[in-house]
Amino acid sequence: MPFIKIDNKELEVEKGITVLEAAKKVGIEIPHYCYHPALKIVASCRMCLVKVQGMPKLVPSCSTTVYSLPPEKKIDGKYDMVVSTIDKEVKDAQESMMEFLLLNHPVDCPECDQAGECYLQDYSYQYGKGFSRFEFEKRVPPRKDLGPHVLLIATRCILCSRCVRFTQEVTATNELIVKQRGYKSEIDTFPGLSLNNKLSLNTVDICPVGALVSKDFLHKPRNWRYEKVKSICPGCSIGCHIQIEYLAEKNEIGRIKPLYHPDVNQWWMCDDGRLFYHEYEKIERLQQPQIKTDQGHQNVNWQEALPYALEHLNKFSPNEIAAVGNGFATNEENYLLKQIFLNGLKAKTIGVCDHYIREQDVVYPKFIIKGEKLPNWQGAVDVLGSENTLSSILKKIEKGEIKTLYFLGGDPRFELSEKEVKTLSKLEFLVVQDIKQSALTAISHLLLPGSGAYEKDGTFTNYQGRVQRIRAATVPPGLARSDFDILRELGQRMGIKIPLQPRGVFAQLSAEIKGYQGMDYASLSDGGMLKSEAPAKKTKAEVVE
Repeated sequence: MPFIKIDNKELEVEKGITVLEAAKKVGIEIPHYCYHPALKIVASCRMCLVKVQGMPKLVPSCSTTVYSLPPEKKIDGKYDMVVSTIDKEVKDAQESMMEFLLLNHPVDCPECDQAGECYLQDYSYQYGKGFSRFEFEKRVPPRKDLGPHVLLIATRCILCSRCVRFTQEVTATNELIVKQRGYKSEIDTFPGLSLNNKLSLNTVDICPVGALVSKDFLHKPRNWRYEKVKSICPGCSIGCHIQIEYLAEKNEIGRIKPLYHPDVNQWWMCDDGRLFYHEYEKIERLQQPQIKTDQGHQNVNWQEALPYALEHLNKFSPNEIAAVGNGFATNEENYLLKQIFLNGLKAKTIGVCDHYIREQDVVYPKFIIKGEKLPNWQGAVDVLGSENTLSSILKKIEKGEIKTLYFLGGDPRFELSEKEVKTLSKLEFLVVQDIKQSALTAISHLLLPGSGAYEKDGTFTNYQGRVQRIRAATVPPGLARSDFDILRELGQRMGIKIPLQPRGVFAQLSAEIKGYQGMDYASLSDGGMLKSEAPAKKTKAEVVE
């Protein structure tokens, strides 16, 4: 392996790695705009120029690869390359490039959505001259509406071409081009096309300046106002790693961005998943427990609602009771549901809701969007089994075999047909733990307001069988509670010993469920774990109270 020195830091790296990536390994930042690890290298911005001993001129570090020298030609008898990022010649080049890039750039940082996380802003401070010699009229290309989600503020564009290469290489939809040449060059859509592919908002993520902006995030509070938490996208069964940015004081999400995971979503996520949090804004959220009376549903408190549920559930024999879990519930919540009805009520019928959106997969060259619009279907089946489903339970209700049902919901898009609602109305006692008003809640005898996907802590299992951590950003509205807390208290009222936190429940789950043995939250914290990669089964589950 080549042995190199970068700014007096020595390291050994694999042959063929770029100088820019090698510098990252020793904590040296080389400024760059056009380079992105997922895109082809074009070396057009020239911000990453470095001095390599033995080369006649500065070279772009993003396209210069590390090489080996024969022993007799090694520098100082041991180095294959000696690189400087702090030489005066390098600094002069960086200052000149920043001056060129800022020639026509407006000084609009106070109103730019990228302010605070802008490479142009940061690099002008770190590597720029602090003044401009340009005394002519600035070029002001017009703003452009590129598609349903993306706006181009062309005056800010530095023509790094990241967005163009993204539509060429990742989606292969080729909506974006660089039109004209030289001084007149600008980003635009190909004639007759709109930037309307399902990954379009990734172009905003990879834009190093504030040229491409998300219409959804436009004019929202500054990015530094938001709290940030890592979680998993609930939009489909891919399980993209995401960062949820939310305003704690308003209990609302501002935006969602993808986080890098090499085996799940790489650097990307789809627009549907990114904007999925708006689905919760479209529905009428349940905010307080309700009991059905002769006068309709009446609001009650939790101290009345949970005993009421137990009192009525205990009136039925185990063969008459059914419980249905959900792919929007965490593994821990579905596991608690199973424990309550299997161990607490001895119920014979515990199943999973099979009513969810199924579409065709959308396949791009470097990304796939699953048509299975349920984040934890695999986990729900692993925990609850696939023998019983809502569809099969509906048939048993029709026959009069099932007389009471506990339904655990959470899907903001869940709908039932009129025929299915009519069948469920035959039940003598129906408990609905869900997030929205619906035809199902209208016929329920007891309503328990639960939590949405961004209000949960626990784990989801994606279509690959990868178990991943989800974390809460916001809290349920009104008197609604997290589904975990509702089920935990319900189980505790039955005398079932249940850990106080999802971590402890997962310890129990992982000791029991095939494929999950040996997993714990610590092992899942970075990027999750495939069931096939799980370590050997522990002799005793560690339960965290």
